[in-house]
Amino acid sequence: MIRLPEKQFDYPSDEDDDYYGLVDGRPHNRTSEAHQLVQQMTRRDFHLLSRIRANSPSGLRSGPVTPIEERDPDAYVQRPTHYRGGILSSLLKLYEQPTLNLPLGRYDHSRQSSSGDLSARGLSPDPSWRAPQKPRKWYEKSPNQSNTSLSGSTAKNSISSPFSMLRRSRSSGAIPGMSKRMGKPQLEDEIRITVHIAELLARQRYLLILCKALMKFGAPTHRLEEYMKMTARVLEINANFLYLPGCMIVSFDDASTHTTEVKLVRVNQGVDLGKLSDAHTVYKEVIHDVIGVEEAMQRLSKLLQKDNKYPIWLLILFHGLASASVGPFAFGARPIDMPIAFVLGCLLGILQLVLSPRSHLYSNVFEISAAVLTSFLARAFGSIPYKGGHLFCFAALAQSSIALILPGYLVLCASLELQSRSIVAGSVRMVYAIIYSLFLGFGITIGTAVYGLLDRHASTDYTCPASPITNEYLQRFPFVIIFTFCLATVNQAKWKQIPVMLVIAFAGYITNYFGAKRFYSSTQVSSALGAFVVGVMANLYSRLRHGLAAAAMLPAIFVLVPSGLAASGSLVAGIASAGQITTQQTPFSVPSNGTQSFVDAAKNMTAEHRQQSYQENPFQGVVFDIGYGMVQVAIGFTVGLFLAALVVYPLGKKRSGLFSF
Repeated sequence: MIRLPEKQFDYPSDEDDDYYGLVDGRPHNRTSEAHQLVQQMTRRDFHLLSRIRANSPSGLRSGPVTPIEERDPDAYVQRPTHYRGGILSSLLKLYEQPTLNLPLGRYDHSRQSSSGDLSARGLSPDPSWRAPQKPRKWYEKSPNQSNTSLSGSTAKNSISSPFSMLRRSRSSGAIPGMSKRMGKPQLEDEIRITVHIAELLARQRYLLILCKALMKFGAPTHRLEEYMKMTARVLEINANFLYLPGCMIVSFDDASTHTTEVKLVRVNQGVDLGKLSDAHTVYKEVIHDVIGVEEAMQRLSKLLQKDNKYPIWLLILFHGLASASVGPFAFGARPIDMPIAFVLGCLLGILQLVLSPRSHLYSNVFEISAAVLTSFLARAFGSIPYKGGHLFCFAALAQSSIALILPGYLVLCASLELQSRSIVAGSVRMVYAIIYSLFLGFGITIGTAVYGLLDRHASTDYTCPASPITNEYLQRFPFVIIFTFCLATVNQAKWKQIPVMLVIAFAGYITNYFGAKRFYSSTQVSSALGAFVVGVMANLYSRLRHGLAAAAMLPAIFVLVPSGLAASGSLVAGIASAGQITTQQTPFSVPSNGTQSFVDAAKNMTAEHRQQSYQENPFQGVVFDIGYGMVQVAIGFTVGLFLAALVVYPLGKKRSGLFSF
């Protein structure tokens, strides 16, 4: 047994890692913190072998334990009739003598210590302990299903503590010199309260670390509150969650004392598909009682501090390859345009991955500066004369170079949150996504117009010449696969995840492509059809193969965003608006049936028609066209993804949240 007065205590500081219970990559010792709280309340020594209270009653009474129920660990977890008490109510139990009404669960000590550890401490191992032959997956049934209860699960009883062996060691006589007078009520009650507080602190800290990991790695934002509520329900923690973009407000309630502890988790949200898959595995294993919260916290803390899978120089190259491959199938680029698009994409990667993280001030204007620089260089390359025309396609270069920073994911998350009745988070994110789109449109307009002022013979072509690849399918489909591969690597996906992503993205694009041919005047319908196919395939992959649907469908959504914007003619409107600045032309509206229709309308519209169109709707041009185009595409995605989830999971998930968009 470890002598508690000799035990070192970890005091939390104001650092970010210490706030989430991480010290050198490891969680705080919850038992030490709980013992420190109890010592501060009792103001007495806590020596186990020398403390004798002569004036205490001879009998020892403890509170009722949670009844053992035969429960299927994979079944739906209903709201507990009694949550575990808070820290304050547990400390107040110290003064409820001689009776102690503390509802403590049945502790499964067999999973915490091996027989070697018990022998080393002079304790006899529990005869009911059996070493598991092979760790089971979270989706497999528990071998001792009839003896598994909600209160005795591993996820809630994983606190390694010297107190956990006290009662069993007394009954077995393993500690020599332990007399009957040692079993005093105050000593036993303090031990039980310390263990109870230690478990409570560990469960609360696990919820905070899990929330931080899910937000940082790109979990579906409209289901974050659902994930946390289901986890807290399994852990019997009375907690409430409120999600706002970039932060989660967590309140731990104590019904006994009517007190609440509020925590604020703030994270710079991003997308990391590989780490998201690992965090999802930890989440499912805790939900299904495969591992305990101590092991889960260690794995999540290591995951949070783990470096990225791919180096920055490789990601910059993948940025360039993605810009080169998105041009042919989304913006009509030719093979001769792909090297210039590769260079512009690498330039975008340098701005995003090298300069933006190093300067906080530059990160605030990254979108505008990237759009200005890439559109300026695109028009410069597109204005090189060649045989009575131009060597490169200006419109394809300007649009493909910024394909990776299009706010399609932001608008999609905002639309999904609004559809799932998360009004506050959805409204805030939607406004930000629209403003982000306006920044891009403004940058395209400025960069294009500045070069037009410098060069009177600058290119004004809105479409590209015919590609030498006559087969339309060969011009599009192979580049879709290359672009999906680049998206998966840029978002840090694992190699074993990429084949499924390629299949789902290719199927979604084929559906969207032929749907756009059939529903030529409505981009929402074709986007909804493509998103529906993507959602059904990803959810079936999750249900049949136990994979992560959110990670599998995310590259497919990124593939559909540029093609949807190209069909709406939103980006090419920014190119056309530059002519308004340099030639003092009146703006005109952009049709919703694609880039070619926009060009035809520009040629056939006279000055009188343009003036009349401007008087009817003065709020036109690139600013509103790009923002409105993003909302159109995102609404189609939202309808398709919700219908897909409803088809595959008509009754929802039994025990955990649905990790799908």
